[in-house]
Amino acid sequence: MRFISKIDWWVGTLLIGFTAGNLWAIVSFAIKGGLGALIMVMFFTPFTVFFFIPLWFRTYYEFGESELIIRCGFGKGMRVDYSRIVGVSGTKNPLSSPALSMDRLEIKYVYISGKSTDTVLISPKDKDGFIRQLAERNPDIAVSTDVKPITGANKAMLLISLGITVVVLIATGVMMISGMRDPAVHVYDDRVQISGMYGLSVYFSEMTSVSLIDKSMNEVYGGERVSRTNGFGGAGQSNKGHFFSTSLGSHRLFVQANTSPTIHIERRAIDIYISFRSGDKTEQLYRELIDAFSEWTG
Repeated sequence: MRFISKIDWWVGTLLIGFTAGNLWAIVSFAIKGGLGALIMVMFFTPFTVFFFIPLWFRTYYEFGESELIIRCGFGKGMRVDYSRIVGVSGTKNPLSSPALSMDRLEIKYVYISGKSTDTVLISPKDKDGFIRQLAERNPDIAVSTDVKPITGANKAMLLISLGITVVVLIATGVMMISGMRDPAVHVYDDRVQISGMYGLSVYFSEMTSVSLIDKSMNEVYGGERVSRTNGFGGAGQSNKGHFFSTSLGSHRLFVQANTSPTIHIERRAIDIYISFRSGDKTEQLYRELIDAFSEWTG
């Protein structure tokens, strides 16, 4: 008889979110390529395939003929003879264990040597049914329905773990939001300052021309394959950073790729393309930029 682990909502969200991020990275790499996407695929995929998916589908507790079998992911798990189990009680202990929920059972068992005891924390979805099955196999097991309080050390560990998770999620969200926003561009007497993700200063001395293309960046590409070598390609076709195509070669984007027009800054090094969600805003920046550049070139 097998009992699956209960899954807390936040654990499920983490597992699904990480897997979705992995799929997004794979699709992004397949469509656009690029070193950044490749790094994400190489980072996410092993965790997804060998950790998160196995955790979801292979965390369970099975009653064998003479022993309790505890599985968690791809690991070997553990086996405990029913005769060595001396107690079971409820707990909220957050220590790392073969459990996907904080609604747990603490199983106390005796080592084979019989000289000392240890515990293992599990989280069967049907706790009452699990306890009944365990009691049938060893009636001498002491069963406590009281939930053991969390110690101060365990509370601190839980808060630290949650804090790290929240920080990572917030940082990821901030990165996504920052990447999807219009680029922040300011024109000065001697340069154009592009702030934010992959930002840089472009001095007029580096520039050879400035033009306004009456097309979106996707139309400029004309359907050819584009590689993201080190950049952000987020939802809503917001592209920032280093890209490569056969017709344009290496170039830098700060664009909303589906909107027109697009500013093209030709440089002696790598050309730059800029566009905003609002075409009027792009045209206004172009006028400011061409006026400043013309005045600088004198």
